[in-house]
Amino acid sequence: MKKEIIIPEAAKAAGMTSLVFNEDFDNEKSIDFSGEGKPGYSFYADRPYAMDTLTPDECQMRDSVLYFKPEKCASAIGLVTYSKKGRTGFLMHYGYAEARIRVDLPVGEYDGWPAFWSMDKRDMMGEHWVTCGELDILEMVDPKTKGRSGCAGKDIIYTGTLHEHKRIFDEEGKEIRKQRQFASSTVIATGYQDQFDYIDDQWHTYAALWEPGYIAWYMDGKLMHAARFNATDIPEYYYRDDPAPVKRLNEIYPNLTECTWPGAHHVMETTEQILVLGCHKNWPMEVDWVRVWQK
Repeated sequence: MKKEIIIPEAAKAAGMTSLVFNEDFDNEKSIDFSGEGKPGYSFYADRPYAMDTLTPDECQMRDSVLYFKPEKCASAIGLVTYSKKGRTGFLMHYGYAEARIRVDLPVGEYDGWPAFWSMDKRDMMGEHWVTCGELDILEMVDPKTKGRSGCAGKDIIYTGTLHEHKRIFDEEGKEIRKQRQFASSTVIATGYQDQFDYIDDQWHTYAALWEPGYIAWYMDGKLMHAARFNATDIPEYYYRDDPAPVKRLNEIYPNLTECTWPGAHHVMETTEQILVLGCHKNWPMEVDWVRVWQK
């Protein structure tokens, strides 16, 4: 019997009632393991940045669940919805993207963490860009990770983040560095107070609503945090359904340097995003389904 698919309330409220992407992981035919980028698949195992193509053993499916356990998955880049080799697949510009996911705590060293996210097509396809955007719908953080003080003994930390990537060029047009700038519910380089959310080892649905100038993150249908941005002002961040923006750290501690900047994330207005599932063999994840709703 087919699963009944219910339109999420946040998607419905935004007028996003058309199911444009739906993968239930019923069988391995939904993933192109050929490395050739053939059309007609939901996910592709040929990865950008000259990474090795994933194998069926790393992406096993049982009872309509993807048991994702890649050998190596640096930067949480695993299965993608758009093939670099074939230049075919699914791209998202605005929408409500959601996935039902379950994870345990990591065992051993890992170079990729459980994540459901999207990245600018231009970057992943090796096309020319100066500024591009990244939307992390879900990233799991190990409480033992350095820099996460005060988290010892807690469960996994869930974060949802917006990134703005910039390339810097010298006078001769040569690229001298690639700079990543962040905005998130967490404090790392954002200039905003931490808002940690701890996750257990049960199934949860993680989602992000992406509209012009606005992105909101949801877990099990509950609003977690949100960001508003435009081309000229400093972006604002909101925690849960609090109507007041979260205070920036330099508003609380005047001696701190400003960490946010006018126009941050406006690049999202012109980007096409490739959806990504990522993790590592020592921190695998289970995925029940992935869906995208649009107007």
